[in-house]
Amino acid sequence: MNPQRFKCTGVPYRQGWIEVTSGIHGGFVNLEVWNVTPEVDISPLASELALLTDDQIVGNTEVELSVALAKELVAALESAIKAIERADA
Repeated sequence: MNPQRFKCTGVPYRQGWIEVTSGIHGGFVNLEVWNVTPEVDISPLASELALLTDDQIVGNTEVELSVALAKELVAALESAIKAIERADA
């Protein structure tokens, strides 16, 4: 599976990318998050992490999720989305 990257720019001091892929470790979903310094505007970029310097990446975390745990994460995300939608209604 090719990695899927999601750019997060809604809160400038918590901007960056989330990457999801499989196949790095058999039976696990790889989740990686890059945090970018707020001084850099990543909004015009798609997923060009290579254009950033090492000092512009202020955090990087990578975890491996079992299939069961990945499903729990999906359910938790859906629950959080529903709560926001109810609050906005």
